[in-house]
Amino acid sequence: MNILYFKILSIVLIILAGLTGGLFPLRKTLSQKGHQRLSLGNAFAGGIFLGAGLLHMLPDSIENFDRLNLSFDYPFAALIAGFGFLFVLMLEKVVVREKEISALKGQDTVYPAVLFIVLAIHSIIAGMSLGLETGLASGIVIFIAIIAHKGSAAFALGISLVEAEINKPKAIKTIFFFTLMTPLGILIGSFFTNIESNNTNIFFEAIFDALATGTFIYIAVLDIINEVFEKAENRWMKFSILIIGFLLMATIAVWT
Repeated sequence: MNILYFKILSIVLIILAGLTGGLFPLRKTLSQKGHQRLSLGNAFAGGIFLGAGLLHMLPDSIENFDRLNLSFDYPFAALIAGFGFLFVLMLEKVVVREKEISALKGQDTVYPAVLFIVLAIHSIIAGMSLGLETGLASGIVIFIAIIAHKGSAAFALGISLVEAEINKPKAIKTIFFFTLMTPLGILIGSFFTNIESNNTNIFFEAIFDALATGTFIYIAVLDIINEVFEKAENRWMKFSILIIGFLLMATIAVWT
């Protein structure tokens, strides 16, 4: 399949996953069994995100920095990945926590708004990393990681909107705009791949692969895995499914 057609198909499937996950909480509450299935699905997504970041995106970023033939040797990929990790950490654990305290004092609409911003930044960076890809195999890896988490991220946003008692039209609009953030990132990344300067294209791909590495590792460890193991039940099953997701990325790395 042509990489352009694959990106178009990815956009369609990502939009469907986001809308399905985000709009579901607006019409009914998830059952206990449904929460358990969602938790197992998130464990799988955690393994995929961890594997995609460590086994695909970080090595790709290192390779692209090497291709730039910079005048001195420095682990730029790891540095930028670290900044990506710390940036999302600041947003979620510093900015959002402060807003949560405000929400407890009566400003109930603040937390969903900040959660939207954090998730949107995740989505745009991940989308750009997919848009910058020129190889089908690497594109599939990033797509799997994105689609595995898009529905559950949208679901979390939908739940926060319901709990904050946001009116339904506004909640639907918020979910819709969040869903479009990943496709927007894909379009921006694809635009950079059409820049005539080969070195410029490699430079942007190296940077956003590294940034995405940091955000993917953050999502895997502090968002997904931490939340999945907060509840005591099915710990070994969750861990096994997480390992399967990681091993899937490790297996795909043989061909990429």
